[in-house]
Amino acid sequence: MKYFIKKLIFIIIITSISKISSSHEFWIDPKNYHLKNNEKAIANIFIGENFEGSPIPFTKEYFKISFLHSKDSKSKIKGRLGDIPALNIKKMSKGLNVIQIESVTKYVEYEELVKFEIFTRQKGYPNLAQKHKENNYPDNFFESYKRYAKSLISLDHFDGNDVDTNMEFELIFLDNPLKNLNESKRILLEYKNKILPNNKVSIMSLNNGYFKKEYIRTNKAGYFDFTFKKDTKYLIESVIITEGSNKKKDYYAKWHSLWTSYTLKTPN
Repeated sequence: MKYFIKKLIFIIIITSISKISSSHEFWIDPKNYHLKNNEKAIANIFIGENFEGSPIPFTKEYFKISFLHSKDSKSKIKGRLGDIPALNIKKMSKGLNVIQIESVTKYVEYEELVKFEIFTRQKGYPNLAQKHKENNYPDNFFESYKRYAKSLISLDHFDGNDVDTNMEFELIFLDNPLKNLNESKRILLEYKNKILPNNKVSIMSLNNGYFKKEYIRTNKAGYFDFTFKKDTKYLIESVIITEGSNKKKDYYAKWHSLWTSYTLKTPN
């Protein structure tokens, strides 16, 4: 009976998530970003907007790849189907640790072009709807999408560096964002392991209940500078939209979007 109830709850959660998952942020939210004395790292995975959303249970649908990077080591994050919080990591290295999550490819169907135009404009592609028309694509069509997420957590101290995890779309801290907060930090954006210049990035912050959202673009070298404030939680997010495969196996998707996010909390 207990198994049946748990399975039912899991199905309800997955169904509700599928209704809100398109065109929303996907991020890792540790319960505690800074751990001591070999504490276990516990983290939810959220889909939503502006730090508000629904937690995702551990499922192969969203956890095609899940790794923990500590110093020079890389270990697979294991979980149990239906777990919320989704991530329970028992062992980390001292200093900075990076959680990496990659989802499977998913699909969203648009029944009218206006919704696609709103989405693409928000993400920095104001002319894509016009290109859709010029390509003589129908107003009813599929878009494929994939999500990538990283989160920075520490154990005992803040020494260390970020890791290039080799994801297709990824944010990488070129400077340690948890130390010397009076100095600006460089954050690189890569697509297929190459720098991505002039791409829109949103930076959301939460401090004592105060929410702020800022927008910035990467420079010619593919990075941007940002000064982090102390004792503040951040969600950095960017999207790139490319031509879809237009193949039967992908529902003839006309466009493909890739989402990347990075979460961290600065120390007090």
